[in-house]
Formats: sequence, structure tokens, C-alpha cells
Amino acid sequence: MDESGRKLVAVIEDDDIARTALGRLLDAAGFEHALFESAETFLASKRDRGWTCLVVDVQLSGMSGIDLQRKLRSEGSDAPVIIITAKETDAIRERAEQAGCAAFLTKPFHGDAILALLGSLASRSRP
Repeated sequence: MDESGRKLVAVIEDDDIARTALGRLLDAAGFEHALFESAETFLASKRDRGWTCLVVDVQLSGMSGIDLQRKLRSEGSDAPVIIITAKETDAIRERAEQAGCAAFLTKPFHGDAILALLGSLASRSRP
């Protein structure tokens, strides 16, 4: 959450349709958000915005979502990360959890599932 109390969510997803759909869902639920098509575009942005959460796809063009999560943790970020993927395997889930994800969702997932996670994470981040 930022200083004004807004719930800020970054979505890092290389699939245009999925990224747009997540943006619309977040709009409808009252979340402020920014959409990024790659880990690199997220890293190049002003990323220290008080994110409530990052929603990151595993398979991105360029740096993977799990590698992005590791990089952010190594830089001291404690923003919760929800990892999303269409290709769940035990190895991917294990790597995501070892890198510190707050949650792991397999596509397709119901909008209510991600909104419940975001609501929970937002309530934990309140002062």
C-alpha cells in the first residue's frame, strides 16, 4: 500500500490477453495497478512504489518470473509475490516456494481466488 492507502499491484505477464484481463479484474476490485510485459520492463520502471503485491508469471520472455522474484529478494524487497503459471510441475512450485512466493496459482484460475489472496495480503500490509 502506498502512503494514501491505495492497494498497488504490479502484474508482470507476457501474454497480452492474460495481462489485460488481470488489469480489468484489478480495476473492478478497486486495486491500483501497473501492467508489465516482462521482468525487464518492470525492473526498468520505478519499481519501489509500495507495492501491495506482485503477480508474476513463471514463463516470461527473457528473465523468468522466479528469477525476478529471486533478484528482488536479493535486493531487499519484501513485497509479496503471487506466482502464476500454466505449466505447473512439482519442480516449478518448489522453486517458486523456495524463492519466497506468497502464493502459487495455476492457470486458469478463478478471479475470486486471486482477489481473495490480494485482499489477504493487503490487510497484512496495513500499518
